[in-house]
Amino acid sequence: MGKVTYANTPDRVDQAAIRDAHGVRLVSDVEEGTGVNALPGGVYGYTYSPGLINAPLFAARRYRTYEIHKLTDGETFIIGYVDAGTAERIASAAEEVKVQIGPEADSDDSVVVKISYSRIRRHGQIAAPNQDGFTVTLTPAANLVGG
Repeated sequence: MGKVTYANTPDRVDQAAIRDAHGVRLVSDVEEGTGVNALPGGVYGYTYSPGLINAPLFAARRYRTYEIHKLTDGETFIIGYVDAGTAERIASAAEEVKVQIGPEADSDDSVVVKISYSRIRRHGQIAAPNQDGFTVTLTPAANLVGG
């Protein structure tokens, strides 16, 4: 039986702009595999476990991994993609909202979003690489912090 290998996935310009705004750098070789909760602020990396407080971060972007930013103040964000309607629901939700976030842009989900861990009410703990996305329930937009 053959080994499955996932190729690196290229970044998009909008991701680079968010990294600049967040003031984050890529996790170092020494930091790779460390849970985001144990990393210093000001880093980003990629994980198959978005939303977990101890999601391990890696330097290489692989097939369907989620980009995670830990700001210098400790606030943590998932960077993902949704359709325009979902982006509006995330930004303006007056009540809890359940959404599905993709790790990469596609023909339907082309709007980049930043989801603060502080808004996460419930999630499925992991997102397998072949799933359609990460389903998460977010607190109302009025509770937005950082970002």
